[in-house]
This record gives sequence, C-alpha cells and structure tokens, in this order.
Amino acid sequence: MKRFFMVMTVLTVVAILSGCIGGGGPTPVTEQYVIEYPPSVYESLSAIDESITVARFSVARHLNCRSMFYKPAPFKREAYNYHYWRTNPGDMLTDCLLRDLRVSGMFRAVFSCYNYENARFLLEGYVEAFTGLYEENPGKALLRLNITLVDRESENLISGVLFQKNYQTSETLESRTPGGLARGMSKAVSSLSGEIIKDIYKAIEK
Repeated sequence: MKRFFMVMTVLTVVAILSGCIGGGGPTPVTEQYVIEYPPSVYESLSAIDESITVARFSVARHLNCRSMFYKPAPFKREAYNYHYWRTNPGDMLTDCLLRDLRVSGMFRAVFSCYNYENARFLLEGYVEAFTGLYEENPGKALLRLNITLVDRESENLISGVLFQKNYQTSETLESRTPGGLARGMSKAVSSLSGEIIKDIYKAIEK
C-alpha cells in the first residue's frame, strides 16, 4: 500500500509539471518571411566583357539575426514574436544582388563568394538599416546600404576602389504587420538593387 501511494504521488507531480510547461494551449506557429520581387530588365544596356564577384554582405550587429525589427518610438526597437526573416538581412541582400546581377545580363559572369573563380571586380556591401518605422501611420520599411566596388587588378588599394556609396530608401507599408513589412522591404530592396546595378555598370564601363 505504501508503494502504491508513492507511485501515485510521482504521477501526480508529473501531471502538474506537464500542465505548467504546456500551459494548456497549442504551441504558437512560427512564420518565416523572405524578400520577393521580379528582377529588373535592362534592355538598353549592352553587356560588358568583365566578371564580378558578390561578396557576402556584412550587417550591423544589432541587425545580425533573423528577427523582424520595427521602431515604435524614438530610441526604441522591438521585434515580432513568432515571426522571423528566413535568413539574416546580410544573406538575403547578398542573394538578391547576386540574382539581379546575373539576370541583368550586363556582365560576362557573376560569381558568389563560394565560387573559386577570381573575378576582376568585387562587390561588397554593408547593411546599416533594415527595419520598420512605426512612429507614424501607416509606417515605412527603411533600408540603408553601403556598397563598395573594387577593381582587384588595380596597382593599389586606394585606386582600386571604383566607388563607395551609401544607398537609402523607404517604402510606405500597406499594414503594420510582419507580412506588410516583408512586402514593403521587398519594394525597397528592388528599388535599391536597380540603382546599385546601374552604378556598377557605369563604373566598370568607363
């Protein structure tokens, strides 16, 4: 009889702990978002017989994660619970520029940082802002990048930098939601991608 009560006590404790841990409700579903937009077409520009490598973009430390950040008020940053970017902003923007450069048909070849080919030109990027601005309705998606284009065949480092430029844009959001932020940020990336590619073309064509 004593052993029976001991077993019942253990089972009761396990049941209580399971209820506390589980909370009595379903586990929240995690949603993941990506940047999506159709690549631009540059029919009026002829191809250049040069290759370019797109380095993996670096990103500001406070953005170097998959969280979807937004700014509700000055000096404040918050992130959505259970809603995340599929990868961190640096990787997403690297992939976007890599795809858009390849689709543009402006260059003989476009390589990623994982290719072994040594292209003459190197594109580097730094993500400074990738967040929602919710201080006013309906809110905006803010994107700010620093882009550097380097000619690796130049005699020295300084003359090898063809340009280093800051790019910034903001797109009005349809809604202040994770989905609205993803759509707005996709428009922002599309806009800056086209501008960056045209600047690259002009710098290499000279």
